[in-house]
Amino acid sequence: MEIMNYSNRYTRWALLLLVGASGLAGGNALAAEGTPEEMGLAFRWVMEQHLAGRAPVAPFSFTYGGKPSSELLPGWQRESRVDAFDSNHVRITRIASLTNAVESIRTLTWTDPKTGLEVRCVAATYPEFPAVDWVVYFKNTGQADTPILESIQALDFRLDTGRTGFTIHHALGDGNSALSFAPMTETVAGGDARERVYAPAGGRSSQGRMPYFNLGWPGGGMALAIGWSGQWEAGFQTLPSGELRVRAGQQLTHFKLHPGESARTPRGVITFWRGSDDLRGNNLFRSLALAHYYPRREGRLVYPPICGTVNYAAPDGSYEQPHLLAPGPLKARGVEVLWSDMDPQQWYPGGFPNGTGNWEVDTNKYPRGLKPIGDAVRAAGLQYLLWFEPERVHPGTRIDREHPEWVMPAKGEWSQLFRLHDPVARQWLTDLIDTQITAAQLGWLRWDFNMDPLGFWRRNDAPDRQGITEIRHIEGLYAMWAELQKRHPGLIIDNCSSGGRRLDIEACRYGLPLWHSDSQCGGKCDPTPDQLQNAALYRWVPLHGCGCFALEPAYGFRSAMTAGNILAPSETQCRLDTPSPEVEAAVKRTTALYRKLRPFMLGDFYPLFSHATNETAWFGYQFHREREQDGFAMVFRRGQSLDLAQTLPLRGIDAQARYTVSFEDSAETRAVTGAGLAAFRLEIPATPGSAILYYRKTGDGSKATGH
Repeated sequence: MEIMNYSNRYTRWALLLLVGASGLAGGNALAAEGTPEEMGLAFRWVMEQHLAGRAPVAPFSFTYGGKPSSELLPGWQRESRVDAFDSNHVRITRIASLTNAVESIRTLTWTDPKTGLEVRCVAATYPEFPAVDWVVYFKNTGQADTPILESIQALDFRLDTGRTGFTIHHALGDGNSALSFAPMTETVAGGDARERVYAPAGGRSSQGRMPYFNLGWPGGGMALAIGWSGQWEAGFQTLPSGELRVRAGQQLTHFKLHPGESARTPRGVITFWRGSDDLRGNNLFRSLALAHYYPRREGRLVYPPICGTVNYAAPDGSYEQPHLLAPGPLKARGVEVLWSDMDPQQWYPGGFPNGTGNWEVDTNKYPRGLKPIGDAVRAAGLQYLLWFEPERVHPGTRIDREHPEWVMPAKGEWSQLFRLHDPVARQWLTDLIDTQITAAQLGWLRWDFNMDPLGFWRRNDAPDRQGITEIRHIEGLYAMWAELQKRHPGLIIDNCSSGGRRLDIEACRYGLPLWHSDSQCGGKCDPTPDQLQNAALYRWVPLHGCGCFALEPAYGFRSAMTAGNILAPSETQCRLDTPSPEVEAAVKRTTALYRKLRPFMLGDFYPLFSHATNETAWFGYQFHREREQDGFAMVFRRGQSLDLAQTLPLRGIDAQARYTVSFEDSAETRAVTGAGLAAFRLEIPATPGSAILYYRKTGDGSKATGH
């Protein structure tokens, strides 16, 4: 049977991979799903090219003992197996239960009969998305060191794009500016054979460059995410054959493996899309990530929380009493998490940065430790978030004094790196942090990382072990996160790395970035950068947060608002636990707006205006839920704009239907045609000013009145 002839209902292709027949699977997509044509593209990529059949062409590459894997793998022993899993990640063993599958795992293993090198590719597919995810693992099963493994590309495959060239949609990484995460586009003409190469800086995955790409060509394209919290590199090139070569992996690999030793590669995630709109690829990826990657508690997706903080001390300089008094009032006003950052609370001795490496309680500030605060937070029905920076060790701290053998000294860097690649050191540190998590009963572990590790990693490698220290550090990081979450079910990592410098898809499997750029460390509203950073991140990182230094309905608040933020208004309003009646009402209004808008933010994302930094512009974006046929637009008229009104090019609208339109700032409602809504004329009288427009499909267009 031809996959393209199936209806959408019968393109649950993960089951086709398992049993060779069509069937229904319980999906958990939240917004965009694959069309039959898109599912067919993914099916053919898996079944006919790379992960099945008699002679699959591996979607990765490496050089081993000086020979390319394309020559070696066909002669090695190959085995394969397929497993299906339900929504609880329980393996399905009965064919009758396959309709409950939400994920299938295909494992291909090649073994070199001469040296015992085992190469294992573990790939996942999903019944509702035209996507494939894989990781490659190497293991030395022999009795001697392997020959040199080098130039490992975790992703390496070719695509027929019609010889017409292609477009690379990519993004800058964090740089503490309005341009952080900015969307970029590079068009490559047909016949242009130069490879376009991208990489982050310093060893953190989204510093300077984001590990996400959307490749487009006539009729469609492919979104790509690299899951590696270290130094990755990606390249895209038109080959003499006219095909597009896609490669990505750890930037530097040249090492031997000792007997029994193993190593993993970065994760690759690709999502096929069809059509002329590149945002189709972004929205399919967003939906895939929300459905299968982002953290859940008790099966429910976790939003960025609404956080409140206590940034004042008791008269004696301690912090215990203010923390004990705050949770109840914060809960009453709609706050969800008590946020305790590096500063000014500084629960550890020495403060920031000099105390980084003292992961014990400062009894001068917390005389009875963290348990009383954890008890008070839990009793109030809140969650507790606490800051750590485990990978950095400042000179003279406890770790540096007691275990200097676990510290990698600086050479030009401003601090030292913990040997997370050392299993003994990592276990000790895991247990130490676990002690504080247990005492404080943390729901969120704020994990910061304010230094570049790449120089440390590469200095530590012998000539025949280049790349190994980075691999072990990143493997250790994931193992540590996983172990802490295993010990504390429901614990979420607040992934902060000088703000948004570790935003790869693998890190997102463990947590959310709640402070996505240190450009906010000034502690005041900066609306235009906030607007731009949020909109840019929504393309690739659907759940993220940052600081909010105003309250609803302020222009500055809405500029920074995501699905959840750290509420830290100005000093005159900072006592969210004991505010004036006016501020208390504003806090309640603010937290109510989060709950109203959050569900829409799981839908498809569309920018409404160009990604411009100038203050004369309008700016805004839309979230659209296709299943519910509703959505909202957040729109800003910047401070120097002379335009009283602009036309909103709203997406996902049925031109033949009718809609009800309402506004956050008034009681007005309108009945409009779909055609009118798709080009809605919005006025914002104030400058700077903002508006939130809601719409909902109510039927066909026979009774709509226009716009």
